[in-house]
Amino acid sequence: MIHAVGTALGEIIRNLRRTVRLTLYENRSRRSGMLLGRWWDLLSPLLQILIYWFVFSVGLGTQEKNGFPYHLWLMCGMMPWLALNSAILGASASIQQAASIIRNVRIPLSIIPMKAVVGAYYEHLWTMAILLIALLLGGVPVTWHYLELAYYLAASWVLLIGAALLTSSLTAVFRDFGELLQPLMRLLFYVSSVVWAIDGLSPGLQRVMRLNPLVYIIEGYRKCLLYGEGFWLSPGQGAYFWLAALALLAAGCTLHMRLRNRFIDQL
Repeated sequence: MIHAVGTALGEIIRNLRRTVRLTLYENRSRRSGMLLGRWWDLLSPLLQILIYWFVFSVGLGTQEKNGFPYHLWLMCGMMPWLALNSAILGASASIQQAASIIRNVRIPLSIIPMKAVVGAYYEHLWTMAILLIALLLGGVPVTWHYLELAYYLAASWVLLIGAALLTSSLTAVFRDFGELLQPLMRLLFYVSSVVWAIDGLSPGLQRVMRLNPLVYIIEGYRKCLLYGEGFWLSPGQGAYFWLAALALLAAGCTLHMRLRNRFIDQL
């Protein structure tokens, strides 16, 4: 396991620049024929937020969450969720979609799912700029806790490297897994404190909900952007998250290295 983790991570780190260049090139190619082009990187998440804001704020009458306007509270949860969701779903199908490249071009296989992660967080940088502007316009003060975003971004990447390698490998070998993953991500959307807070639940149920490591990331964004709380104030949740993230990383690297020789035969 240790050898597999070291090999996979070494391959990812050595080819990081190559991965970024390929991702940016593919993004430009994908948007080149569109009238609005790269503006869709901003418009697509904003439209999704607008839909959920209308449903929960206008339709269900939700006006505030924990003392903040609901649209700001929602944006602080939606922005990290959109990046996490896009990265996981994109990575899960990446090896299967790159079958012709894998058969004909000698390429480090680990960078294929990593392109989805890099692409998702490239778009995330743009949407975070919109979020910060919205917070300023909403009267939310800028504090030094904003710097904690770097911590949550690093935590997200550790979690996503493992998830990307795991889901892409499973989907390449067991294609039914890709069909199961999409409804699973839709379920996680509603149980990850994105559109409603889990603080009002019973303590026991809250503990169960926080077994989902995505909750740590999403609530973390709100803590540093809205509440001004340091991540070190929840050491138990932090310890559990890193234990889960590192376990997922080890599982993803190990499975990827064991199955990669079967990819060409399966594809």
